[in-house]
Amino acid sequence: MSESTSDPKLAALEKSLAALVPVPGRIDRDQLLFRAGQASVRSRPWLWPATTALSIVVTAGLATVLALRPTPAMVERVVYVPSPPSASEPSFQARTTAPMPSTARLDSSIEEEPSLLASSAEYIRERNQAIRWGVEALPPAPSVASATPTPSVESMLGLPERKVEPGSLFPLKF
Repeated sequence: MSESTSDPKLAALEKSLAALVPVPGRIDRDQLLFRAGQASVRSRPWLWPATTALSIVVTAGLATVLALRPTPAMVERVVYVPSPPSASEPSFQARTTAPMPSTARLDSSIEEEPSLLASSAEYIRERNQAIRWGVEALPPAPSVASATPTPSVESMLGLPERKVEPGSLFPLKF
């Protein structure tokens, strides 16, 4: 325990402090929490209603644009379907692994170039062959690099050809 002091002033202070009674607090805890909740709700009462109204206006505008747009114009196309190859073309028929279905020409009044017709029929035949038997069943493609020489830049631009010296890295001289 504490020792008693011999100082009369200190003893009087101790006695007066012991006589003090605590005063009940003026702050109500429940009321404080209720007011804090009210303050947090009142910050933006217009935010969600404004957002909802804006989305309704945008939706109505998009629906109006969709309803009033013009119908797309009809596009007419002329499609040529190649006729089956005749018996006079054995090389074309010999490479065919799957029989081609017989087709008729849609518009016989417009004549097509035979090489264009053959190349498109060849393409369709090879496409069908690749779909049916796989890419491995296709014949090897001809080498394009060996068939045609690569033109020089000068010839493509219409300029006269320049000779390249055998030991020179750069053919152009300034």
